[in-house]
Amino acid sequence: MLNLTLLITPIFLIILTGYLLKQYLISDDDVWNNINRLAYWVLFPCLLFNKTSVINFSEFSFGPLSIALIAGVSLAILGAYIFGKLAGLGTPALTSVMQGGGRHNAFLALAIVSQLYGDEGELIGAIVIAVLVTYTNIVINVSLTVMLSSKKSGLSMILSDLKRNPFIIAILLGVIFNLLGLGNLPILHQFTQSVGQTTLTVALLCVGAGLRIREPGEKILPSVVIACTAKFIIYPMTVYLLAKYFALPHTVTMVATIFALTPTGTASYPLAKQMGGDAPLMASLISLQTLLSVPIIPVMIIWLS
Repeated sequence: MLNLTLLITPIFLIILTGYLLKQYLISDDDVWNNINRLAYWVLFPCLLFNKTSVINFSEFSFGPLSIALIAGVSLAILGAYIFGKLAGLGTPALTSVMQGGGRHNAFLALAIVSQLYGDEGELIGAIVIAVLVTYTNIVINVSLTVMLSSKKSGLSMILSDLKRNPFIIAILLGVIFNLLGLGNLPILHQFTQSVGQTTLTVALLCVGAGLRIREPGEKILPSVVIACTAKFIIYPMTVYLLAKYFALPHTVTMVATIFALTPTGTASYPLAKQMGGDAPLMASLISLQTLLSVPIIPVMIIWLS
């Protein structure tokens, strides 16, 4: 427990630093929005390209791993939807709860697995991101489009969003270079590696800067309970049990489960705001889940290990 705590604590200290910087030193939202855009559009895609361009996909049971991840996302979103309906949540709140249950924070997950499992963890994490980013974006965007009739964006907008998603573009380019045997081009590989190394620290600072810490009121308490149940129980346990069923290697199982365990991603907030969901509730869920993940992730890793 002590060793794990020592490994993971610096990650959450970076998030705390981001929060404190936002509160006391760099309070301008525009500055943090621009830093976040830099991480989203440049730094993280470079990291993903660097990893996927050299990885040996055959070593990681891509098919069974994908099934476990997709099943976890699907059951978490479905569970959030069913429990939200039973709780009488309105449609905007329900869509935010579904995002809270089914999305993941790739920045935080990759930081944790790289600390715990080194380069192997980062490589497996890149595969997990390739699956989750594509599938989760399709399911969430389709669900929000169908449910929020006031924002009928249609299939064309969903496809447009996917085509310009920098994570998907970087992964596809990495896979193409991988298949062509070009992943180790000296200048390009060194460049993306150098840029990618700065990604996680910058991204985690932005996660901290985006926190909105406040006590959940009675009106949002059912939403919080449902989203956190889907996020921290249904999602990771589905992934873990299926990974065990498929007899995936221990490291692959744990990396996939850690991705499932991480709080919902910060991209959930602008999507909720853009498509007519409950954006204030979404901001609260992101912050609360991030805070809850501090004790939950280490405990779950130890228990499942």
